[in-house]
Amino acid sequence: MLFTLIAKQMKMLIRNKQPLIILLVMPLVLITILSNALGSIMDSGEEAAIQANLLIVDNSSWAQEEKAIKLFLEQEGVNGPPLEAMLIQFKSSDPVELLNGTILASDEMKKYIAVDYKKYVDLKVARQDENIDGILNIPTNFRLDYVKSAYFNNTNLPDLSLYLNQDNEIRASIIESVLTDWQTGYTQSAALLSADLSPQEIMSNVTSVEKLEQTLEANERKIPASIYYTVGMLVMFALYIPAFLAGFALQEVQWKVYDRILLAGVSPILYTLSIFFTGTFVAFIQQVMMLLFGMFVLGIEWISLEAMVVIIVSYSVFVGALSALMTTLQFRTKTEGIANVFNGLFITVFSFLGGSFFNIRDISETLGKIGDFTPNGATMSAILSIQKGQDLSVIWPFMLAIYVLVVVCVLLSIVFFPRRGVAE
Repeated sequence: MLFTLIAKQMKMLIRNKQPLIILLVMPLVLITILSNALGSIMDSGEEAAIQANLLIVDNSSWAQEEKAIKLFLEQEGVNGPPLEAMLIQFKSSDPVELLNGTILASDEMKKYIAVDYKKYVDLKVARQDENIDGILNIPTNFRLDYVKSAYFNNTNLPDLSLYLNQDNEIRASIIESVLTDWQTGYTQSAALLSADLSPQEIMSNVTSVEKLEQTLEANERKIPASIYYTVGMLVMFALYIPAFLAGFALQEVQWKVYDRILLAGVSPILYTLSIFFTGTFVAFIQQVMMLLFGMFVLGIEWISLEAMVVIIVSYSVFVGALSALMTTLQFRTKTEGIANVFNGLFITVFSFLGGSFFNIRDISETLGKIGDFTPNGATMSAILSIQKGQDLSVIWPFMLAIYVLVVVCVLLSIVFFPRRGVAE
């Protein structure tokens, strides 16, 4: 009997042109238009799309430490012109200046790392700033300790503290890659000097940019407009399915078809289950067709198909649960008001927050996080994360949000389902 009810719902969808146009034709048209119209704008900015924010906290400076360095050299027996020459050499070899003025100042590096240079920052406060991907803390007397270790064979190397924001592993890896090269350069200064090589010459030619590009190539795939808008329209138009199914169910009530179904011995729970499975099935078919359209028409190469199946099935289950809830609410109110409000307001708001129109995080990171708690936003973030080449584990928080909403929809369907029938 359940399959018979599902087949009946499918026939009603197929026989109505409006649902087919909205659920299948409109998203494909919009994907094509948006991909072509906005593709050049979106794709041209991909090089700067992954930019890490680095805060350098320098608790000292060469001007502050020069006196202490000079005193140390005098204690080592260096005086007169040799002392002045060494001070000039040490100043030109200042690792912090080399990092800021040479490595991070290059045009190639600026595409990947935005640097903010400050003194005496409260690290506890700075580490809580979600806009900062990494903090390099340079301690007091760093330059004096560096001179002692690099030029006078002191075994105590100056300590640096690097704090990375683990919420964004890719941006953190960008910072770590560059600073690892830099640190390797200054810790090997003594060996370079003994070989008559200047530290600044070696450290200014580090291969950070090359390694950085290799890291990005291995860890993150760039998302073109075709992928972004295919996913955006996929999650958006699936939300129209519950309103159509709930509208058909209300028509059956008004036409007394629902009463005849009950007289035939079909329980209301079984009828609601048929709506749930129909919504799930239609959403799955709709999403598969849109992904195939992207593959064969737009030339998209979808990666990690196993993860994609998990995400699509989960979102389809949510659409089915929402279909059951909206059917229940329309049975309760005996009007199409619920579906009209949902189509006119909620889908627009959810699509905006979920990023179907554009990346909401470009406006506000807070709105982006709110969008991740919407079902379409969670699904879109999960798919885009997978298509960037990230591990399967990244999708589980998004899947948890979706299934929490599934449980909420099911429970509300049970609570609000009318116990005394829905006859006019």
